[in-house]
Amino acid sequence: MRHLVKKACDECIARKVKCSGARPCDACRQNPKPVNCTYLKPVRRRGPKARRWSTPKTHAAPQSLSPDDAPPKYHTAVPLVALAYVVQLYRQTSYSVWPVIDAPALLEKLKSAPPVDTLCLALALSAATMAQLQLSPLHTTNATVDCTIMAAECMRLRDASSYRERPDVRSILVSFFLHVYHAKINRRHTAMTFIQEAIGGARLLGLNAGGMACDFDVIANKQVVFLLLWISERGYAMHLGLQPSYTLPVVIPDLSSEGNAEVKGLLQLGRLFATFDVTCGGRGSAGTSENAECLAEAEAALAVLSLGQEGGPSTRLADYCITKEWMRTMIWQKALSQRLLSSTSCTELMTFRFPAVVGRSLLCSLQGFTESDLLPLGRDQLLKCFEVTNSLADTILLPGSSAVHSTLQWRPQDFLHALYQKLLPFLEQDPMLKALLRAKTAEALVKAPARLLGLGYGNNNRLTEQILSRQTEEPEEANVEDLLTTPRRIELVS
Repeated sequence: MRHLVKKACDECIARKVKCSGARPCDACRQNPKPVNCTYLKPVRRRGPKARRWSTPKTHAAPQSLSPDDAPPKYHTAVPLVALAYVVQLYRQTSYSVWPVIDAPALLEKLKSAPPVDTLCLALALSAATMAQLQLSPLHTTNATVDCTIMAAECMRLRDASSYRERPDVRSILVSFFLHVYHAKINRRHTAMTFIQEAIGGARLLGLNAGGMACDFDVIANKQVVFLLLWISERGYAMHLGLQPSYTLPVVIPDLSSEGNAEVKGLLQLGRLFATFDVTCGGRGSAGTSENAECLAEAEAALAVLSLGQEGGPSTRLADYCITKEWMRTMIWQKALSQRLLSSTSCTELMTFRFPAVVGRSLLCSLQGFTESDLLPLGRDQLLKCFEVTNSLADTILLPGSSAVHSTLQWRPQDFLHALYQKLLPFLEQDPMLKALLRAKTAEALVKAPARLLGLGYGNNNRLTEQILSRQTEEPEEANVEDLLTTPRRIELVS
């Protein structure tokens, strides 16, 4: 084993030979010439030499910068004319969905060099609006921009600012609109992170208790900012099966005597979510088990809710109706997962007929809305309609489902086919959902084809005779393409 010597003698160092470290060392004893074996030289430190630092010079005290020496304002590569165009679209189509931005005031700010926080808000709002409305890229004289570029530019400017140290309502809404953008492009975890960041910032400002830290002229309806954040997080968490970050009861502002129609519609939607939380234990974990009576009570509480005549614009009314039927479907799915369903149950919720009942209600609601009413709602409402339609298709595919639904005037396959036709224009923008629902609908309609109804029927007796006459006919071989593409019209009667 090699023996390491801490210090060599002076003679061995000069001759550059191995030293044993003894006194005298082996090399000095074996040297034919008489030498003195001494250890007088100091040990030098191995490795690179340490850097010598000069004594720091005393600097003069910093002086305040003059306006000419001030740092330049934040600039963006997105043309302001493109931002102004999208903000105007938000004012026309999406304000009823997110009534928290004063579009005229924001447009006025964009005419000059806006502050970085306002610029980030305009970029985030534009990215969310373009993604929600599925707009094509905008072509200007200098550049071509789309929602992805706007979101990236917003993130760049935001990281260069100190929004985390000095949060305000604008930075909170920037997080919210970035959540909307990432939710539309199906980046789920990123979207959930942004909405939770918005909720956390709002709680720091006390918005959950009705407070308002600052007043900015680009923010509209400041009293409902936290309610919008809470509804968005609750709905998105329910879609993903996750626990929301804010689990306390929300305070719904009392704005019955004031506020516009959009605000009143948002308040009604908030009450719908609050009712679902209270009656169905929405604040609990996803694995909470409940008995049949509790679930039936929750469904009954949702079924009697109505938006009323002052529900607001058609888009907000459609949002309310779709969300309500989606919640009823979720309660039924919860009963199904807990094995509470029975074909002989006296409670309609606890039977396999319930998805057909919800499908009929949803179809009644959707028939009153146009494509322009539903388009601003985006992918969230499409997912809710997908849940209702998918549950209906599952019950049709159950063994023995024809006997279960034999007492219904209209069969579930009729509602399924009509719902598919209603959702088809929106499914074109989401290939994944379209493929899933198309395959499920085709399989269900092959098993139980929908009746061909070319005309509406206003007489119940004639309608019953038509159904009975078709039941006696021999079933023809069903063609999947014909079943999915042939338009049907169903007159729903009470």
